[in-house]
Amino acid sequence: MSYSELLLVQFTEFFEKHDALDKLNSREILYNYGHSEIHCIHLIGKLEQPNVTKISLELAMTKSAISRIAKKLLDNGDIESYQVECNKKEIYYQLTPKGQELFDEHLKIHSSGRERDKKFFEEFDDNDSHIVSEFLSKYNKYLEAQIEKLN
Repeated sequence: MSYSELLLVQFTEFFEKHDALDKLNSREILYNYGHSEIHCIHLIGKLEQPNVTKISLELAMTKSAISRIAKKLLDNGDIESYQVECNKKEIYYQLTPKGQELFDEHLKIHSSGRERDKKFFEEFDDNDSHIVSEFLSKYNKYLEAQIEKLN
C-alpha cells in the first residue's frame, strides 16, 4: 500500500472514530440527526437572520439540499420559519425550544471534544505540531478548491 493510500485509509478511520466518540458523548436527543442536520441547526442558532442561501453558503451545500433539511427540521418542530416586514419574499429560520436544546447539546459535544483532544495534541513538540499544521492547512485549501469547483 502506498503512503497516499495509507493516508486515505487513516483519514477514513479518523473520521469514523471521531464520529463514534461524538455519538458516545452525546445525549440520546441527537441520535436521530445526521451531521448536516445538526450543523444546519447550529447555523440557525448562530447566524443573524439565517435563510437557505446563508446556510447553503456556510455548509457548502446546494440550496435544494438545505431546503430539504429545513423542511425536515420544521416538520420535527426543531425550527420555525418567519418573515420580516420589509421583505415578505424571504423566509428566515429560528430555533424552537427543542432546537435550542439540540444546539446547546451540539456545542457541549464540541467543547468537551476539544478539551479531550487538546491533551493529546499537547504531547507533540512544536516542530511536529508545525508539520501537522502545515499539512492540514494545505489539505483544507485543497478541499476548499474542490468545493468551489462543484459550486
